[in-house]
Amino acid sequence: MALSKPQLGIQSPILCQLCERDPKISWKCLECDLLMCSVCKNNIHPKIKTAGKHKIISIKDILSPASPNKDAGSTSPSSKDSANVDVTVVEEYQTQLDGVVQLAISLDDSLWIGEGFHKKGMRLFSSHTGLQKVKCERNKLKVISSFNIEVFGIAITPGNDLLVASDEPILKQIKSGTNKVVETVYNVDPYQPWSIYVTSKNKVIVGGKNYAEDKGIVIVMDQDGNHEKMYGEDQTKGISFAIPWKITATNNDHIFVIDMTFGDNRKGKVVVLGQEDIINTYSGHSVINTEDIPFKPLDVTTTLTNNVIVADMLSSTLHILNSSGHLITYISLNNKGIRKPISVELAMAGHFCMLYIGTSGDDHKDAKLYKLNMIGC
Repeated sequence: MALSKPQLGIQSPILCQLCERDPKISWKCLECDLLMCSVCKNNIHPKIKTAGKHKIISIKDILSPASPNKDAGSTSPSSKDSANVDVTVVEEYQTQLDGVVQLAISLDDSLWIGEGFHKKGMRLFSSHTGLQKVKCERNKLKVISSFNIEVFGIAITPGNDLLVASDEPILKQIKSGTNKVVETVYNVDPYQPWSIYVTSKNKVIVGGKNYAEDKGIVIVMDQDGNHEKMYGEDQTKGISFAIPWKITATNNDHIFVIDMTFGDNRKGKVVVLGQEDIINTYSGHSVINTEDIPFKPLDVTTTLTNNVIVADMLSSTLHILNSSGHLITYISLNNKGIRKPISVELAMAGHFCMLYIGTSGDDHKDAKLYKLNMIGC
């Protein structure tokens, strides 16, 4: 995914959701699910017929990060944590994509989204959907540029360039301010790259698959492309991957890998890597996932408080894990009107944490992108 969160900088402030003018948000109505300024809290909200029964809380009371469970090994979500974490839909965008499989946030207030497929034939009057650079303009997406290329993974560099894992072992790059796709020094031959993450220390982590040997791998590289560490190469430490689908990392250098298995079930798990071995494996929770709704994680991202958000497509749920991979809490997106999340990314808007969620469209078309305000994570 994109580079580690402290360096992101989407600077468009979130406005009061009643007057849509005042950027100083001070209150939230739990019943209306609205963020409000003090003026609207005192003058506008009381005009709602049932306002007398509504519970309004101060933003200060819910801005504190969710605390992990006292029992670090527990996989049961805490009701206290659940009360501290919340998301509110700010905007909904219609895309031209069948699914927002790829999602990354640039440092210049733009987004990269894409289906990831190269499509044959010319598109004279519409944009390519393999990869698009877009800008949010009110409730619409403006396509700035588009590329008809295979894309398995993308990540933003500290210089605001876009790294691209395509159908070749060498990562590609689209330089900021250009539309030119060029090769980089990052080579994972004989592996096919599937996922990319750039750390706060400018390390490039790539997940790949060697189809000839049916072996997955996670490679940590420096800025010059030198391979510093490889997980899963010899499998002597019990580390193996089917397909390292998506990757993120925390500030304590724990690497979170979605390991995806293709087949009839197409289930997945989140593998947490330490310096040398596997720290933990998260395979969903019995409260959320069942035999009929198995755990199908399709993307991960790291929060400013070093927690990890996992997008579970089939249950339309966000699983929030601590930096060791244990479940803190979860958020049902069905309650927010969001279904089939397949990509997630975070950025800061002033003091607010904005969560972007890409979805799979119904019947694999007309996918949507959501912008949400996230509190307490």
